[in-house]
Amino acid sequence: MDFAKLRSILRGQVVTDEEALQDVSTDFGRLVQSQPKAIVVPASSQDIQRVVEFANREPCPISIRGAGHSQSGQSLSRGGLLLDMMALNRVYRVKGDAAWVDAGITWRELVERLTPHGLIPPILTNNLSVTVGGSLSVGGLGVASHRFGTQVDNVEALEVVTGTGDVAVCSSTENSDLFKAVRAGLGQFGIITRAKLRLRPFSENVRTYYLLYDSAKSLLADQQQILHDQRFDFIEGWCTPCVQGMKTLGSARIPFAEWFFPLQVSVEYAGGAPGDSVLSHLNYYRRVHTEDSSLLAFLKRMDAVFEHWYESGGWKLPHPWMEALLPWDGVVDYLEGVVKSLPPSLLGDGQLLLWPCRGTVSETPMLARPDGEFIMGFGIQPVIPRRELEMVLTLLRKASDLVIQVGGRRYLSGWVEFDHARWKSHFGSHWPRVLEWKRFFDPNGILNPDFVQYAE
Repeated sequence: MDFAKLRSILRGQVVTDEEALQDVSTDFGRLVQSQPKAIVVPASSQDIQRVVEFANREPCPISIRGAGHSQSGQSLSRGGLLLDMMALNRVYRVKGDAAWVDAGITWRELVERLTPHGLIPPILTNNLSVTVGGSLSVGGLGVASHRFGTQVDNVEALEVVTGTGDVAVCSSTENSDLFKAVRAGLGQFGIITRAKLRLRPFSENVRTYYLLYDSAKSLLADQQQILHDQRFDFIEGWCTPCVQGMKTLGSARIPFAEWFFPLQVSVEYAGGAPGDSVLSHLNYYRRVHTEDSSLLAFLKRMDAVFEHWYESGGWKLPHPWMEALLPWDGVVDYLEGVVKSLPPSLLGDGQLLLWPCRGTVSETPMLARPDGEFIMGFGIQPVIPRRELEMVLTLLRKASDLVIQVGGRRYLSGWVEFDHARWKSHFGSHWPRVLEWKRFFDPNGILNPDFVQYAE
């Protein structure tokens, strides 16, 4: 590969030293190792266009990396070019209820720049240190998705460099097929370089009620009521094991647990805090705690968990996170079939999520989801030593297959191990359009290859 030629056509950097290449040879999942031949740090959208044109001439694959928070090597390059987007982190203008921003800016940086304007994005993921372009490439679910949908549904327009090297602005009314393809498009059809994001005003404070449920059925009944009433601004829940000891299974003694279901529901407010009447007609097992915080502190509530992972070494351990969207009427059966059979030690320092959403959570065609008025976001998020990895992956493969059996769809931000048949099943009737878009927008297949399996 002619790196001298590549450097000559770019304002940005081309990095080829071994130490730098090693630093980007793995991602947050710590499951895959793959080293690029070079890292390109673009200085502009025009640099990205030139890189794509160069890659088509060589030919050479390109992978796009923001914060590297993928878990199956989606942000890695196997012997090709790795496009490091994080130097592109500007906010161009804030006007009314929208702003144009670079794809490499993190949501944390964006919040810090927007709050002086009295605005925030409607949906924020738990980890604010991921990039705008990264989460828009998978969908972007958050604890306000029951109100505002996904992050990709709060995008008004995008600037994209396609796999052919064309630069285009797209929206629901301009280049609409490209707009449909790249939102939650896994970087397969184009490289998002800028986004026009919808914004909303916010109140200064948040009150959070910490509730505990002792059965999945009672939890779902209350969550359904909450979704109907729209009485809370933020909803997040978990499954938590309470270890009971050891029991005999066949000839072995194994640990087992009774599972409980914490639910945190929050109200954003200015002036006086909401009263307890907001909890009326909810049938929780126990109310554990109530807490008031600033909105900014609430948005950063997971930072302490991430800091613990850093300090304890958990950040460098494998993170095979299996996430899904489940049909509402299949949730209890799924939990009975999966959660209660999990060893209590499976999660390590991780967590098991239950986020309720409306079935209209997204209108984005690339974000596959089950039908129904309500759906459940579900995630098994272990943080485990490498010696336990194969055992955990075996369990997660079964849990992933059961998602499909109950009529759900995988959410593709984390660990994904699909063959061609599973990719085709995942997109269902939309699969022919996926193939058509790939052939049109990336005919040479240079963008993020080896992830989606297009051929038999």
